[in-house]
Amino acid sequence: MNQNINEREKELVESYDFAPFMPKHRASKRGASSKMKDQPIESKKEEGGEGNPGGGMVKERTSSESSCQIRKNSVVAPLASLSLGWVVIYADRLSLSPLLNLIKGEFRLSYAAVSLVVSIYFLTYVSFTIPATIFAGRFGYKEGIVFFLSLAAISFGLAGIFGYSFYLLLFLIAIHGVGAGAYYPSAYTISSELAPSARRGFVSAIVNSGMGFGTILGLVVAGPILSFFSSWQAVLIVLSIPTAAVAILLFVNLPKVNEYRSKASINSKSSILASYVLALRRRDFMKVCALEFCSLYGYWVILTWAPSYLQKTEGLNIFYSGAATAIFATVSIPSSIIVSRYSDKVGRRKVSLVLVPISALTIFTMVYHSTLLSFLFSVVLYGVVGKLTLDPIILAWVSDIMPAETIGSSLAILNVVAMSSSIIAPIVTGAIADFTGTLATGFYLGAVVVFFGLVFALSAGSESRVSP
Repeated sequence: MNQNINEREKELVESYDFAPFMPKHRASKRGASSKMKDQPIESKKEEGGEGNPGGGMVKERTSSESSCQIRKNSVVAPLASLSLGWVVIYADRLSLSPLLNLIKGEFRLSYAAVSLVVSIYFLTYVSFTIPATIFAGRFGYKEGIVFFLSLAAISFGLAGIFGYSFYLLLFLIAIHGVGAGAYYPSAYTISSELAPSARRGFVSAIVNSGMGFGTILGLVVAGPILSFFSSWQAVLIVLSIPTAAVAILLFVNLPKVNEYRSKASINSKSSILASYVLALRRRDFMKVCALEFCSLYGYWVILTWAPSYLQKTEGLNIFYSGAATAIFATVSIPSSIIVSRYSDKVGRRKVSLVLVPISALTIFTMVYHSTLLSFLFSVVLYGVVGKLTLDPIILAWVSDIMPAETIGSSLAILNVVAMSSSIIAPIVTGAIADFTGTLATGFYLGAVVVFFGLVFALSAGSESRVSP
């Protein structure tokens, strides 16, 4: 018996077994022999307690606990690495927001023109999400996420080196968007494989917490780096270094998710196309995508233009305007974890119906009174109920209602639809500011768009996932 247990432990380490963390309908496909292997070892404490001279059952239980610890450890490192990936991606993209006024002045641009720095990033980010997901599906999600994040790191550093030309800056930021665009579907496809359905919202929140930390880092660190180097281009160069380091970390820690999927299905072009068609035909899924679009529209209005708004209306410098905007991300980290766990119990739709209208109200009040105190109060409340809190609920919602075989393609479609708002929001808000002379009007529009998401939350279903 002990020999069999030791062999089982060895197999767990060598094969990186995630079956106990997978939904039942996926684990069952691995066959009867795998099922027997994954079953926990039953044990009872024999008479004699800890001093049992035979020690048979005590040793058996110890080996079972050891096996469980091996599985837990094998999950922690990938989830932590995926969270760090979001830290560097958000730090890179949001370090640009406090610098927009400097870029605007250096190249003598309008608000609408300088917003292209942000919009071009999201245009390529969205455009290459599905191609990058297909690449990951054919060659491996681990290989895809490492390759594209490395591309993001290199292009961001080059944008700092050659950013003295506005058009070259736009080109390299666009390439950076291509690299970052692959992360969303790949990261959550991997995390969905690791998470049991009953804890999917919680696991998504853990991975998602990296967005909050990255938001804080990107908005706050730009000021000190700028002060030290006296060059906004240096901000991009410095931040590209940890991005490259995280790409290496992901290469080391991530499992090969494809080994738990049908390779014939992965390598079949027709099956890939069929998974996208199936996802697009699900009305509830598309309503959830529309809800996420509305939520992200307001989010990107805040992150793109709030630092510039505070610099202009309150006279804050780059550091303090970024820090004031980043407050909501600090609050959202514990909030998202707590609210996501609650959504695992009561349902995704019920929670979203509370979060969305309050989120819209906070965006409206950020600029309504035009005082720093009002802005800070509103931005803190937004952190509790806003996009970063809603995100893991949306991700778990999609995993709940979509077939397992379509998770990767479904998340790619969700990312494309939702992140389309990041292309539109910065440039629309900038154009409105050029026309009205104030950024506040763009915030009001953002609040209206977020509130409209309530329509989609009300009509979207939340039934459990079924196979096609």
